[in-house]
Amino acid sequence: MMAIFQYLFYSILLETPLVMLFYRREWKNVIPVEILLNSFTWPILSLLYFMYPHSLLQFEAGVVIAEAAAFKVFFEGSWIKALLASFSANATSLLAGVWINHLSIF
Repeated sequence: MMAIFQYLFYSILLETPLVMLFYRREWKNVIPVEILLNSFTWPILSLLYFMYPHSLLQFEAGVVIAEAAAFKVFFEGSWIKALLASFSANATSLLAGVWINHLSIF
């Protein structure tokens, strides 16, 4: 059970610096927001991925949109900035997870 939460921790470690690059002026707020967002979206994505036969990319797209909406609410900037920040962070953690776990994204 503890190994499962390792992946959440790794996801937060990978994504937080990338989001900080997009929101440099608000970098102190990025850490708690990223922890809260990942603590919400990561378990939901994991549960849905193992329960339903859809591609990982479909679920990840939902996470990108949800986190972009949260970035728009919590940080200053445009929707495009929020989507780029969310996409780059989640793509990085997705690719790392796929590579480490030998998963298929399709």
